[in-house]
Amino acid sequence: MALPIRTEYGVIQLGSTFGLAFLSIFVLVVLALQGGSIASLWSLHAFIIVVGGTFAAVSVSFPAQIVFRIPRLIWEAFRPTKLELPSIVATLIKLTDKIRRGGINAITQDLKHIEDPFLKKGFQYIAEGFDANEIEDLLAAEMMSIRGRHRNNIGVFESLGGYAPTLGIMGTVMSMVAILGNLDKPEALGAEIATAMVATLYGVASANIFFLPIGTKLKKLSEEELRIRQVTIDIILAVQGGASPRLIRERLKAALPPETRKMIQNVKGKSRPGTFPMEEPSHYPEEG
Repeated sequence: MALPIRTEYGVIQLGSTFGLAFLSIFVLVVLALQGGSIASLWSLHAFIIVVGGTFAAVSVSFPAQIVFRIPRLIWEAFRPTKLELPSIVATLIKLTDKIRRGGINAITQDLKHIEDPFLKKGFQYIAEGFDANEIEDLLAAEMMSIRGRHRNNIGVFESLGGYAPTLGIMGTVMSMVAILGNLDKPEALGAEIATAMVATLYGVASANIFFLPIGTKLKKLSEEELRIRQVTIDIILAVQGGASPRLIRERLKAALPPETRKMIQNVKGKSRPGTFPMEEPSHYPEEG
């Protein structure tokens, strides 16, 4: 997992930022070692063909609302989902402890302060008297909706990564056609061909340094969110079935990575930053 830095809005993954910066610097260093200049990498013609053409192709492939979501998705890749596993674990344990002591009505006021819709719905279903099968069906349908949304988001970047190199080659071919159609100045031929190749560089670089890595990152974030959601469903069903807090803790331990299990032992009555307090309103991060 990439190193996080906490902000008032969420968590920024330093690993993702560092990786993108490293790849960009790597390309520039290789260029410098070959005796090139940064200025030689700029071509407005190539930029328009690759960037404009790539996004135009994606606009044909996906609904407009998904395409307009791209800037936000880029941000999400660097500021991952506001679902924080320690916070969710603390919330689940403290709510189940409170239910065990005072029944489902004991958390009525607490439910108002849970901002995460998925977690809130689960406990509301219990409070409203839904049986286990109904709760499982409703939350499974919600999770299916989340999975479908994630697939569309990931698919946008996979498509961007597929179209960009092709548009880059197209830009190079278009430039070469123009060059070969005008050979009056053979002394400028080398520079013109080099400029023509910039389009291919834009396409390949944008795909492999930016679009595809972001798509992969979103896929990993999706897997993590869905895993957290599934754990949440299991615990909510256990609470509905009257499972003891100890059993719930053990089920959480079995579902969590080793580095997170120790935290379960430390969740008593005391709140940590970002966790759900027993007696005070929560600022639990809502779903992004």
